[in-house]
Amino acid sequence: MILQEECLRTSYSTDGYVCVKQIFSKESLGVLCESLRSVLEKAEAAPVDHSCTLDDLILTREKQDHGLVYKAAQSVGSSAATYQLIGGSGIFDAISSATGFEKSNLHLMPMYLVIQLPSDERFDYTWHQDGTYYPWCQDFLTLWFPVNRSTTHTTGTISLIPGSHRDGPRETDTFLKHGFFKQMQSKLQAGEQDREEVLDVELGDCCIMSGNTVHRSVANRCASPRVAGVLRIANLNTQQAYERERFYCVHKS
Repeated sequence: MILQEECLRTSYSTDGYVCVKQIFSKESLGVLCESLRSVLEKAEAAPVDHSCTLDDLILTREKQDHGLVYKAAQSVGSSAATYQLIGGSGIFDAISSATGFEKSNLHLMPMYLVIQLPSDERFDYTWHQDGTYYPWCQDFLTLWFPVNRSTTHTTGTISLIPGSHRDGPRETDTFLKHGFFKQMQSKLQAGEQDREEVLDVELGDCCIMSGNTVHRSVANRCASPRVAGVLRIANLNTQQAYERERFYCVHKS
């Protein structure tokens, strides 16, 4: 156990991220998928075939109105499925082992899903640091994990630049992609992109990533949607005061 903690701490400190294997149960991930499905089925839109797959349901609602898919992806933050998934796992122990943060100081932002559509890069992120969107927090981390299937460089995932967290917050160029999707693009150093690592993540695995680690989306080139969970966590040990309104999502325009 001590050796495992040392490995997590070393990887996180050196690379700015670590992937924890099989930390989430397939059963709990399945319940989370059902929670997403329930909201999509109840959307105020044309009726759907309740026997269709979740993938087909997502694609049907996307054709009707992207807002239906976006709202459903956001809805899981208040679902019992999310509390069961996170609380029933050992993820907080893994976070403490990797970062050295005390669990009593960890505060969670509402979890949401990122649904990456087939051959659709409208909502893919360019190079960025999650901490840039939350400059008030000095010690910040993100959990990223697949929800409906494993991810690879062809099925839609993320890539990171190992060690990019060491220089702290970067200069950024802020703009609206396609006129509505807020991007805070990190400026890379010469040759830095050559160190890019694309994450292949198995269902049940979770990436713990520093808020200063530079990363981006990798396009989904398969025929079905990729669903991933995102949970951002602040370590309040170094903060002067607690302000709840800071915890809500600021990634959209």
